[in-house]
Amino acid sequence: MEFLLTCFAAGLILAVPVWIVWQRADARRGLAAMRGFDPRDAVPCGIEPVALRARLLPDPQQRDDEGAR
Repeated sequence: MEFLLTCFAAGLILAVPVWIVWQRADARRGLAAMRGFDPRDAVPCGIEPVALRARLLPDPQQRDDEGAR
């Protein structure tokens, strides 16, 4: 049992630096397309509220404008 725990601890000690290096090397290859990305060329995304299985309510600001007329 002691031998098994020693091997497990040694494996962790060796595996963590290898995993870190692997992640760094892999990230450079995987994100190669991101190097040429310019945020100014991005398309803006507007998020609109949606009510599912409910009645859409009118805009309260629009109702105030109509009441003032």
